[in-house]
Amino acid sequence: MQRCFLLMIAVVILQSINAQGVLKGLVTDKDTHEPIIGATITDAVKRKPLTVTNADGCFVIPKKGDAQHSAQQIKITYIGYKPLTVKATANGHYELEAEISKLGEVVVTAQESRGLTSASKIEKHAMEHLQPSSFADLLELLPGGSSKDPVLSANNNIRLREASPQGTNYATSSLGTSFLVDGARISTNANMQQVSGAWESASTNRENTNAGVDMRTISTDDIESVEIIRGIPSVEYGDLTSGLVKIERRRGGHDLQARLKSDMGSKLFYLAKAFEWTNHTTLNLSADYLDSKADPRNSLNNYSRLTLSARMGHTWQRAHHDLLLTTNVDYTGSFDGEKQDPDLNKGAIDIYKSNYNRIATSAKLQLQMHRPVWLKSAEMMASASYEHNTIERTKTVSLQSMTGAVLNTNEGEYDALILPYSYEASQQVDGKPLNVFIKLNARLQIPSRKIANTLLIGADWNMDKNYGHGQVFDPERPVYPTAQIRMRSLSEKPANHTLSVYAEEKATLPLGSCQLELMAGVRALQMLNLPADYTMHSHWYLDPRANVGFTFPRFILFGQPSFVRISGGIGQHTKMPTIDQLFPDPAYIDLLQLKYYNIDPQKSRINQVTYIIPGTNATLAAARNLKWELTGDLNIGGNRLTATYFKENMTSGFRSETNFEAYTYKKYDASGVDASTLIAPPTLDDMPYEQLTELCAYTHYANGSQTKKEGVELTFASKRIPRLYTRLTITGAWFRTTYRNSQLIMERPSVVVGNSRLQYVGLYKDQEGIVNEMANTNFMFDTDVPKLRLGFSVSAQCQWYTSTQRDAISSEPDAYMDSQGIIHEWTEACAQDAYLKWLVRTSTNYTKSTVPFAMNLNLKITKKLLNDRLKLALFCNRIWDYSPSYESYGKTIRRHTKPYFGLEMNVKI
Repeated sequence: MQRCFLLMIAVVILQSINAQGVLKGLVTDKDTHEPIIGATITDAVKRKPLTVTNADGCFVIPKKGDAQHSAQQIKITYIGYKPLTVKATANGHYELEAEISKLGEVVVTAQESRGLTSASKIEKHAMEHLQPSSFADLLELLPGGSSKDPVLSANNNIRLREASPQGTNYATSSLGTSFLVDGARISTNANMQQVSGAWESASTNRENTNAGVDMRTISTDDIESVEIIRGIPSVEYGDLTSGLVKIERRRGGHDLQARLKSDMGSKLFYLAKAFEWTNHTTLNLSADYLDSKADPRNSLNNYSRLTLSARMGHTWQRAHHDLLLTTNVDYTGSFDGEKQDPDLNKGAIDIYKSNYNRIATSAKLQLQMHRPVWLKSAEMMASASYEHNTIERTKTVSLQSMTGAVLNTNEGEYDALILPYSYEASQQVDGKPLNVFIKLNARLQIPSRKIANTLLIGADWNMDKNYGHGQVFDPERPVYPTAQIRMRSLSEKPANHTLSVYAEEKATLPLGSCQLELMAGVRALQMLNLPADYTMHSHWYLDPRANVGFTFPRFILFGQPSFVRISGGIGQHTKMPTIDQLFPDPAYIDLLQLKYYNIDPQKSRINQVTYIIPGTNATLAAARNLKWELTGDLNIGGNRLTATYFKENMTSGFRSETNFEAYTYKKYDASGVDASTLIAPPTLDDMPYEQLTELCAYTHYANGSQTKKEGVELTFASKRIPRLYTRLTITGAWFRTTYRNSQLIMERPSVVVGNSRLQYVGLYKDQEGIVNEMANTNFMFDTDVPKLRLGFSVSAQCQWYTSTQRDAISSEPDAYMDSQGIIHEWTEACAQDAYLKWLVRTSTNYTKSTVPFAMNLNLKITKKLLNDRLKLALFCNRIWDYSPSYESYGKTIRRHTKPYFGLEMNVKI
């Protein structure tokens, strides 16, 4: 650390010395004021290239002792902009005007990023026009997205570039999508909020363990812009496999804003106040409340969200640098619940409550040099979040037969407590996840007159730990009597520590009338604090990533200035396992040895034997995804068309895998017990028994899921037609997603042979396999009439088809396990055995199922009043639809849709 500190001081001193002999300038877009990267600076008299602008739009011209040098004529050129010839001045600011007119600056759709990787940029105007309730609604604007009714009674997880996403065994796609809010990560690696033993939908539909961020908890009202990177992101971002979501929130201003929205299922209220002072200090305060009901007629199933935010920033401006400090403090409360009406449930109690409380804070310090020579900028960021989450499950338990409560926490035989036939029980899940994230990086450059270059070097450290109590319940009155679970504090599980270092070079090289862009780097990451017997112990994962783009010379097409750029990228992406996947709870096997019933409960007896299996899988590795893509970008007179072809293949996704082992137990014969002579439960000392073995199942996490993605994404955005004030935007996609298991699967048929269940297990290599496809296109006509302060849009969303086809699976296993737990090779003779023949699977229907074309129209209208300080907006999804019936497997499927509408009001003072 001391050496690094001295090196930084030396670099700053060198900056100050070198800066005295340079002439600097800044080149930006005249309309957007964004810096222009790679613009060429030429001596207008000698026609000699002098330098190019860097990643911040800045350039530096070294002085040569000529007093007139600072007044020389320079020419600034960049593809797509009109050349500018001016006199160079000290600290000059030069604005280039685009060759293509930008009529109609209000954009109400997502825009494809002009970077090297495929990404969608969603600005504030687009979000206001969409009228979202949560972040999940924004996914409609992505290629392949479509409008959906908000479903706030279940988790909303993101699944990028997928056709008909599958279940929890393929949730690595959502777990591997990283969310950043003002640069701070939203970590779910320590989330273990699930009701163990639950089987009903009230609990399972709301579980979000190992599934990533629940987008219901993210409000959109404070967001200024969102960039959703679907392709290959910079190596600065890690611990991901599928994509990156970068959220930037509003800073500065003076307005007091309020938003009130009501639709068919929810109500939302938002209030914010912004402050900005002349000493470059800003403060933003906001509050948001959402109340939703799955059915407005049913007040027993509801969801609500409360968010509070305070964001402060201050800039210290100096002669040679700017220092920017930003701090955030945020609270998010997410409350979910469902209960049955006792009057309709025969007096039985059935309640589910989930409370999510998250407090997050972050601080970021940025150093920006005015006259960069070697050091351009440096950044230090620290963030922390703490959650207190609870789930409460209360219900009336009714038993049909004598059942014992499992109380034993050690291996061995024991007598179970006999439960009453009806009782009230409750179970709580207490979780207290803590996340700490620290990042340091610097951007350097090699001074060059021809190449705009930036070298990014950095490191980050992430820690996740859960201090909660976990499953808390009365073992003598369990909510799920047949569940073989025990209480264990989550704080006993070790913390996850991940260390990453990265380096990346980004360069822009003008080649005559063309331009070449390159971004390439590598990220190395390692998980710390792992036991020595784990495969990942001391193992470094390398993620090399590269993107390249080439812009061709300007040409005239249909009388319009036009440009073409092609780009492509390839990269490796790694997602580390969560705490729950690395350190799951032990599995308990409770085998019944005696179940003796007497009319006198004091003389009944249940005896069991317990085995404990460590749930950990030391061979568990990180999930790895290899992605590549190719993009074409055509701009004709401001009408832009982009098309991206991509492929992804992740063969090591996380999944819960079932294993079988043989366990011995005693089957006591109580037929000789004389009930009339009993004064206590029958003794086992002289009771005859038979020693048996039972194949029992337990689960652990493994790298057994393959998710293979392939597809084409298309976006077209036209210029706004002057007289009609209308722009056409077309987005669409074709996705093919393959889901398979990449490891052997153990399966035991649920058949009874004789008087017992079949004591054989088959080992199959192709248990699962499904290929889903979809193709859709959205046509949006948005109109903005400034004189009337009126904007509206009509979108026709066409779902051309969706299809599903299961892979053919082998009917016979590769091997089988016998009742003693020994694995044998499968032979042809096995299929004729009276018992083993049940392991031969019958074929299922592998016919491709296709849902044909359907279309619907959506309408959104916005009207501004009182000098734009009052805004009224309404939307109606599926105001008209075309969903014809179709035939499937000899049956007629009739489709029916319902409109969904809402109204909102925005006030700005």
